[in-house]
Amino acid sequence: MATDRSAIQDPVEAGKEALAQGAWNDARERFEAALASGETAEAWEGLGWAGWWLADGELTMRARERAYRAYRAAGEPGAAARVAAWLAADFREYRGDHATGQGWFERARRLLEGLPESPDHAWVALHGGSFALGDGQATEAERLARYASDIGRRVEIPDLEAIGLAQEGQALVALGRVEDGMRRLDEASAIAAGEELQLPVSTAWALCYLVSACDGVGDFARAGRWCEAMREFTARWGGRQILGVCRTSYGRVLATGGDWAAAETELTAAVGDLEHARPGMAGTGLVRLAELRARQGRTDDARELLHRAGPHGLALVGLGELALEDGDAPGAADAAERVLRRIPVDGVLDRLPAMELLVRARAALGEFDQAERARAELEAGARELGTPYLMGRAHRVAGELALARGDLEEARRRCEDSVDCFGESAAPYDAALARIVLAQALTSLGRAEHARVEALAAAEVFDSLGASRDAERAAAALGYGAEQTRGGRPPGDLTARELEVLRLVAQGLSDAEIAERIVVSPHTVHRHMANVRAKLRAPSRAAAVAYAARTGLL
Repeated sequence: MATDRSAIQDPVEAGKEALAQGAWNDARERFEAALASGETAEAWEGLGWAGWWLADGELTMRARERAYRAYRAAGEPGAAARVAAWLAADFREYRGDHATGQGWFERARRLLEGLPESPDHAWVALHGGSFALGDGQATEAERLARYASDIGRRVEIPDLEAIGLAQEGQALVALGRVEDGMRRLDEASAIAAGEELQLPVSTAWALCYLVSACDGVGDFARAGRWCEAMREFTARWGGRQILGVCRTSYGRVLATGGDWAAAETELTAAVGDLEHARPGMAGTGLVRLAELRARQGRTDDARELLHRAGPHGLALVGLGELALEDGDAPGAADAAERVLRRIPVDGVLDRLPAMELLVRARAALGEFDQAERARAELEAGARELGTPYLMGRAHRVAGELALARGDLEEARRRCEDSVDCFGESAAPYDAALARIVLAQALTSLGRAEHARVEALAAAEVFDSLGASRDAERAAAALGYGAEQTRGGRPPGDLTARELEVLRLVAQGLSDAEIAERIVVSPHTVHRHMANVRAKLRAPSRAAAVAYAARTGLL
């Protein structure tokens, strides 16, 4: 039962109770009242927490700096170290200032030297583990997380044990030890759900690791469940910065599952939440939104978002992928190798996106031996991680490389395996990409009818999602072009009205807009386009437009 804050005479104690109840504005007022009558380290630290939950970065950092100095003046180096570690996170997350953040973290570690082991040691270790994970140092993160959870177990503070186990779980997943990592994450979730934690932020911190780990390995069903748990938490406690991290992962879950409209809503909101409350953490959200934009064919928008993300590793990979699309294979290879130089070899999960890009870039350059070495590392990592989604990606890249080398049967087998893996992980867009490569291999093997089936299946997915650029690739795989025309004429003659509708579709107008323009019903417009697709043997509206543009019909 919640304590009646109005009955508490001491404003610091009343502020602490307000924090425990999630009454952030009341907590701020109580701590400010306490500081008006006399400054104390506890009041400044409490005010910092109120500011944190209110997403007021300047208040948070100002209050914590004052708390740090007050704890130092009071001869409490352990408490000062704890606050310094939170300040280190603030500089990284609010301002994106890693250098100053690292300085505060080193200060926290030095203050603990020679002191008896305490919960403050564990809090500082958890922040160190968080920074290590962000910097791709998963082995160091695992060590620090285990140290923190061991302290939490000994001193019976479930917050430390839950966060430590969750952090250790994510580190193990990043190192390729998925089964061990998931066991730690499951245990952390049990502690967070079943025991009374001291700080609300502890539950959120543990949940962030759960969501991130599942998202990273492509366990999207599990990631979605933890995202919902995070939503329930933030509905109770607030915290835009926490929900922003969750929405980034949930947006990727939705995009992979084929619900691009909902993904756009989540990712746009995630970027807004993070840029407002935690600008230094917005990079991943910007990258995920850029990935969606690229799939939608909005490459200029994607490029702008990736540049906004700064020197984020995934942003560099994204820019490399756009470079490869533009025919700049050397630039793509440079981007991949730049990212890989930052990540230790044992950072299996973090290395995979850059390894995929490197395989494709080296294959495009005709450097097949180097591409094969990169493929071998990519596949070894995916097998070590062991999830169907990551194996599907590894098989698809292997299929693309085999096709480039002319090993058509290997390309066919790999792409079939890729489609199966993506089917198991409910990733229709990824499966459609694999089907396009499979169709190309089957065509070269002289199996035109089977190739057509795969390309049509891919085209239907692309058309339903609105992936216009990929729909054109599906049309190309189906052979629309000179070989599908008769003496340079289209497969079927279009009426004047059908040509008019097709040209308006090419301008981006909807059926309703076209109906208003030519004074017919939307149903009639839809029927005209159905006739156009049938006459041109086009699997989608986008494919019909692409064919018409190539053959001069527009």
